[in-house]
Amino acid sequence: MLKHPPLTRNRIRQFVRETLARDLVVATEPLRISVSLQPHRNRQEAEKARFKQIERGFAWGPVWSTAWFRVQGRVPNWEGLEVFACLDVGGERTVWGEDAPLQGVDSKHRLFPVARRARGGESVDLFVQAYGTNPNVSVHGKPTDPPAKPFVVGDVRLEAIDGDIFDLLMDCSFAERLLQSLDDRDPLAARLLVALNDVANLYTDRSAAPRCRKALREALEAEQPSPYHILTPVGHAHLDTAWLWPLHITRKKMAHTTATQLALMDEYPEHHFVHSQAAQYEWLEEEHPVLFDRVKRMVKRGQWEPLGSMWVEADTNLSGGEALVRQFLYGKRYFRERFGIEPKDMWLPDVFGYSAALPQILRQCGIDYFLTQKISWNQFNQFPHTTFWWEGIDGSRVFAHFPPANTYTGDASPEQLRKHLTDNKDAGRCDRGLYVFGFGDGGGGPTREQIEFLRRAEWMPGMPSVHRTSALEFFQEAAASSRDLPVWVGELYFELHRGTYTTQALAKRMNRLCEFLLRDAEALCCLSDGFPHDYPQPELERLWKTVLLNQFHDILPGSSVKEVYDEAAQQYAEVRETLDALIDERLRRVASKLDCNVARPVVLFHFAEVQSEGSIPWKGRGAPKSLACGGEVVPAQVTDDFGERRLIFPVPEAALGAVAVGSLESRPAPNLPRRRAKARRLESDEWAVRFDRHGNIRSIRSVEDGTEYVAEGELANVFQLFRDQPMFWDAWDVDAFALEQCEPLLKSERFEVVEEGPVRCAVMVERRFGNSRILQRISLGPTPGIRFDTLVDWHEDEKMLKVAFPVNVRSAAARYEIQFGNIERPTHRNTSWDVARFEVCAQKWVDLSEGDIGVALLNDGKYGHDVLGNVLRLTLLRSPMAPDPTADRGKHRFTYVLLPHFGPYNWAGVVQAAYALNAPVHAVPIEPSEGSGGREPLVWCEDRNIVVESVKKAEDTDSIIVRLYECHNA
Repeated sequence: MLKHPPLTRNRIRQFVRETLARDLVVATEPLRISVSLQPHRNRQEAEKARFKQIERGFAWGPVWSTAWFRVQGRVPNWEGLEVFACLDVGGERTVWGEDAPLQGVDSKHRLFPVARRARGGESVDLFVQAYGTNPNVSVHGKPTDPPAKPFVVGDVRLEAIDGDIFDLLMDCSFAERLLQSLDDRDPLAARLLVALNDVANLYTDRSAAPRCRKALREALEAEQPSPYHILTPVGHAHLDTAWLWPLHITRKKMAHTTATQLALMDEYPEHHFVHSQAAQYEWLEEEHPVLFDRVKRMVKRGQWEPLGSMWVEADTNLSGGEALVRQFLYGKRYFRERFGIEPKDMWLPDVFGYSAALPQILRQCGIDYFLTQKISWNQFNQFPHTTFWWEGIDGSRVFAHFPPANTYTGDASPEQLRKHLTDNKDAGRCDRGLYVFGFGDGGGGPTREQIEFLRRAEWMPGMPSVHRTSALEFFQEAAASSRDLPVWVGELYFELHRGTYTTQALAKRMNRLCEFLLRDAEALCCLSDGFPHDYPQPELERLWKTVLLNQFHDILPGSSVKEVYDEAAQQYAEVRETLDALIDERLRRVASKLDCNVARPVVLFHFAEVQSEGSIPWKGRGAPKSLACGGEVVPAQVTDDFGERRLIFPVPEAALGAVAVGSLESRPAPNLPRRRAKARRLESDEWAVRFDRHGNIRSIRSVEDGTEYVAEGELANVFQLFRDQPMFWDAWDVDAFALEQCEPLLKSERFEVVEEGPVRCAVMVERRFGNSRILQRISLGPTPGIRFDTLVDWHEDEKMLKVAFPVNVRSAAARYEIQFGNIERPTHRNTSWDVARFEVCAQKWVDLSEGDIGVALLNDGKYGHDVLGNVLRLTLLRSPMAPDPTADRGKHRFTYVLLPHFGPYNWAGVVQAAYALNAPVHAVPIEPSEGSGGREPLVWCEDRNIVVESVKKAEDTDSIIVRLYECHNA
């Protein structure tokens, strides 16, 4: 061999990638093709249709549509050869058998097997379902409109494959890619160079393939795989429940992927495939029962492994605590009932950060193991561990593993497999790693070539030791064999995709509202005299599953196409309408047994512990001046609520956590609180708020002791507009440099007093900028703190809107609510880890406290925050261009509250105030009736550190479940 490694490397590359690839296909034969452009559900329907004969170049569409193709022909005299069909008809394709899909065909799974060993003369008659996505969709920059018919029929033919050449090609491809990944100084590179060069010399034509295979194996097999790392490969098809396509396309992708992997399992008995997300299995069960039964058989055979435990792979920053519990409740129950298995892992390879509440939730749900690889995408800092114990806010721990190859869509290449040897950050502590391979995001999963590559990895030198087990067995064996593993305490913050806390604000607002409406509906259904028999468990489960579905990690975070959010809006509207009707009916039912014998009765319910502001529409004359309830008389006031006339009132104490009946009265309430609105000033018994001439807040002062909460010389409640042009992922990212381009919106078009009454005093501020408008009512009333009801008509491109509060409080850390607790994050940028957290996620509140005072910022559906020094900011809106160029353009209504307080947050009732802001106040006028008692209590906790998260019927018994949590991390 000529001693010139670069030349020899190039010679080997050409031999493998050109000579062998060319000789692989022995012959081709065109096939006849016809089409039906109707969206038939299955082959039985398609067989009844009229098909039109077409040729190459036929175009069909539009995006998201379905077409059926019939492909016919006959196998020529190709005796002994493998025969495949190339079915390039555009879109993603699924070949159907008589009663179920047989296999998917796409850009990664190109060929459909017709005959493994042809005799010649076999008839070919294939029914192919093709469905189209949007080829012009993008994740960065404004996408262009797709053509009306974007899918074009290409080559449709039979291909005869030489099986010996295929085997040799797999051998040499794996070895050549291994060689290309090694430096010339590596002894293994020299061995591979010689062996592959010898094979290239030995190869003369197709008949030489068996000799070449034997020579290569003899040259390399003496080198044993590495004893220092044990690799467990599992096939996977990370199938996004929705993303760059709507939900109905995912249903087709699930059948496409399932059929493909079942076919590969029949061909490769060692192939082990894992798939998560119970919702997708349910779709398969409903629409493809034959295919679903085959999955069940493969589960029993040990080749298909349901895992992940969740209904969908949900976002864990934005989803509420109860929602995460329900993800596991419904997911685990489905897997147990359908497959007889109990998943023990949380499988979230592609979620945008992981809440510090998760370890506790996982352990409470019977889950011991956690997997992701997303943290390897970090923008600033490399995560220091591969395998470790992850500890949550209560001290609970789960065994966590980040696959060393840093991918959930591995290609089984030697470069990736060797990362288990080179990139295991906990080598010496844990010598095992899970390798997740197969094409994903859009599904499809492993290919024949990838499985063949893994067969080569079992004997090729320079590879980790391949150990074939299930994912569950991997976790069990890795946990049992590991020693002295490091512990990571707290959140797994993802240093990327920070825009997902804000994008698609309407979906986030509806998610929060539906979570709280479900909480109320379940609780009220437990109060019925007919409980448990009239508890609507199937309907509540259906509504929960709709909300959980939309918490998928590309829906709720805002990173999907417009069609996804159009459908989500319809689903949220149906959930809200159904829950409103159910709550109304249950309130009336409970009220029927209470004393409603008053002139103008109103049934009230507020699942909260502190007072907030309630209201009902009011169209009549002679407005009531008070509301009497439970011996308490509170004031009432008619107001204009952004164009709607409503009667507002403080929620009486009797209606907190209970159903109570009140009476609308014409007499004024006694002991009216002080509520005054003057030019540039609002006053109550608690707070004095001063404004400048444009409605910016100059001062927030405690009436009791004069404490000032706005930083000296600063303005608070300042809207800030940022140029928001991320480098790569529009809907996903807020880049740090965006915060360097801030335009404060200080000028107002209108600033005036609009209310002064016994319930509320308020000013209205109107601001205009660009093509957008903000109309904001700032009020002092029953809601603790200063309330900001905001209407934004948003029509900006590539902009971000925040609101800032510079406060007279300083602390090295701010406290942020997460599910079932809270965490601290620094308010400085000392380290690169601190810098990376320039935008963070919180649930309903963030608090900055020092000594005996503090300030909390509460919200009713916003998640993006930042606190730097003494400035609290809430991120309100973004306007990315991709993948949905219309994202968030339009009208938004939201509320946030600034709550200054004495003492630390846990003395000040911050948690309770945030729940009160988010929990709907239900007030339903009813007819007078006889009854006994004026109040039906639900559940009450006297300890301020205990929160009632949910009250519901048990799943399998008639008991009532009350889920409580300690909210101060004590």
